[in-house]
Amino acid sequence: MSKTPNYDSKLQPILAALTPGERLCALTGEKWLMTDEEIGWYKKFNVPPSKYSPLNRMRIMSGYFIMYNIFYNKHADTGRQMMSTIPPASGFRVLEDKEWYERDFSEKGISLDAKKSFFDQLYELSLCVPLPAHDNIVPPENSLAFLSFGDIDSYLVMASRSKRSLVCSNAFDTEDSAEIIMGTNVRESYKTMNSSNLFRCQFVQDSWDCQNCYFLFDCRNCEHCFGVANQRHKKYLWFNEQLSKEEYECRLAEVDLSSFKVREEYEKRFADFVQTQAVWPENSNINTQNSTGEYLEDTTNARECYNVRGGSRDIDHVTWCLGTPSENCAYCGGATGSTDCYYSVGVTNCHRAFFNMNIVTDSRDLEYCTRCFSCENCFGCVGLRHKKFCVLNKQYTEEEYWKILDDLKCRLLEEGNYGDIPGLRFSTQHWSSLLDLFEIDKATALKLGGRDFDLVSQGADGPEVSLETILPLETIPDRLSLDDYENLPGKFYFDPSVGRRFSYMKPELMMYQKLKVAPPRQHPRARIMETYKRSNKPEFFDTVCKSCNKAIRVAKNPAYPDRKIFCRACYNTFIEKNN
Repeated sequence: MSKTPNYDSKLQPILAALTPGERLCALTGEKWLMTDEEIGWYKKFNVPPSKYSPLNRMRIMSGYFIMYNIFYNKHADTGRQMMSTIPPASGFRVLEDKEWYERDFSEKGISLDAKKSFFDQLYELSLCVPLPAHDNIVPPENSLAFLSFGDIDSYLVMASRSKRSLVCSNAFDTEDSAEIIMGTNVRESYKTMNSSNLFRCQFVQDSWDCQNCYFLFDCRNCEHCFGVANQRHKKYLWFNEQLSKEEYECRLAEVDLSSFKVREEYEKRFADFVQTQAVWPENSNINTQNSTGEYLEDTTNARECYNVRGGSRDIDHVTWCLGTPSENCAYCGGATGSTDCYYSVGVTNCHRAFFNMNIVTDSRDLEYCTRCFSCENCFGCVGLRHKKFCVLNKQYTEEEYWKILDDLKCRLLEEGNYGDIPGLRFSTQHWSSLLDLFEIDKATALKLGGRDFDLVSQGADGPEVSLETILPLETIPDRLSLDDYENLPGKFYFDPSVGRRFSYMKPELMMYQKLKVAPPRQHPRARIMETYKRSNKPEFFDTVCKSCNKAIRVAKNPAYPDRKIFCRACYNTFIEKNN
């Protein structure tokens, strides 16, 4: 028997009248084709059709992600300065993780006012409840880490499980490395993207099981190679030219990547090489069945998904699903170990979570919630744990809850305000965070509700320093001397690409010295952004195979807009002939 009979009676005629066909996005006016599959999800979850295009739904959910942004914020109670993924100008307050988990935010509950906008009331509640500054899943040891899975002795790492590493994102079982993104089992390596099982490798993308290599793209089981693409089981290649061991070692000895000028030269040369010489597969998927999307592994029946690994099945427009597989989920960002979830961000071990706007865990039947743990049947709540039958953090009896929920969902449905996440209004992030994953301009981002504030205001870059002490990047020596390793730490440099200052730490410089590579002349945020730019994006378009003209659907890649893409069959043939 339905617990919300009035809502159900109002919704059923809407669902019954749905037919496939062209729709216009209410946010941007772009057209999309609503399919039978999309309509099937609405009926399965008993929700009205979205007013937003699938692309804009994905953009909105990504706008709630904390891709790689680190700031100084202030403790919500004491005003003490502390580091966080949330900039102070966002208006959201923070606490240390341990303090946050010891608090009960049901005390912040407010009574629902039928005369006021529900989302205005939810926003008011969101500003009252502080957020955990680091959001660590497993407490790190001796590390400055965020969204940590148990980092040890690491610095400025995010969503990782690393040891003695720095400036990494989504790096698991990574040790003694820097700038590793979307990687697993990486050792003593530098600046890799979507690559795993690497040892002593630098400047690597989409490669596996390689060691002692530099500048690789789409390689497997290679050793002692430099500037190589589309190779398997090779040694002593130099920009795909076969050399003897002696010739290779002689050339390598002439390349000094500890010179920033030399480093830049080879980075540009290799980028041009990948653009003009490399062949890209239509996708980088591994062991998938009836699946479309990018960076998928072991998925079944996945449609237009991105970076999903570990056995998920029957999912549609789901991104960043890592670890424990999810099933029967649609339009979710960051869904792990969850079932029957819809249009939510950061759902872990959840069932029937709808329209949640960041991090709900071990919960079921939650809607429009943020950072709720082990909860059931809650609507519009923030920061609750082990609660049931709450609306706007206020506790009700079971009978009261269902009556309030039925009335509220009827009102939101009549207003046209139920069935979508309310844009990016509740995001803690600046609109520019969307640039990590999408080609998007400011005007479009603002139409999605993207937030526009001064990222570095209110002390977000740390204690104030004299402008005269902030140096231009050009003053960093081309090669660092022993004295530089002692003198550079603590000096401030300004990175115009992100409009923020940064400084090197001595352990960081010592790692670059050990890796024999010139330190990057970028703010850590810019280093991660630059690497992400080389990756394929969760935005897809139709094209044709450059070999056989077969129609294929591929992910966008702004860094390589004119890359040579082959369908899977032609790519496999090319690899066989090339190796």
